[in-house]
Amino acid sequence: MRTARFEPDAEWEYALAQPDCPCHLLLVAEDSEGIVGWCRVFPVDGRAGEATLGIGLLPTHRNRGLGTAMVRQALEWARQAGYKRVSLVTRSDNGRAIHVFRRCGFERAATAGEDSLEMICDLADWGAMDKGGSS
Repeated sequence: MRTARFEPDAEWEYALAQPDCPCHLLLVAEDSEGIVGWCRVFPVDGRAGEATLGIGLLPTHRNRGLGTAMVRQALEWARQAGYKRVSLVTRSDNGRAIHVFRRCGFERAATAGEDSLEMICDLADWGAMDKGGSS
């Protein structure tokens, strides 16, 4: 999946170079045409038990439940891997993504910048939500 905005940072470089490391997760969604989305969980340096989540889907594959399924799978993996909290940053005007993240257990944490919103999922409370989410 190509995007003009993606520049691998140190976390991505490490994850791609160490695919068997149990500290991170990389999910890829594909159809007969190729890769249509990704979801990743990376540990937060210096903060034990904390991780970040990122996701991207091609516009043609949104609103089909794929993003929700990937986020839930990633959160379940993070919980089983021993993470206590997962955070993410999204655009504050991305209502569709914010809705999905809330259904998956994320709550607004802070404004991360002029156009960004930080959201947090406390995995201690997540087990009750992992099958159906909340509205």
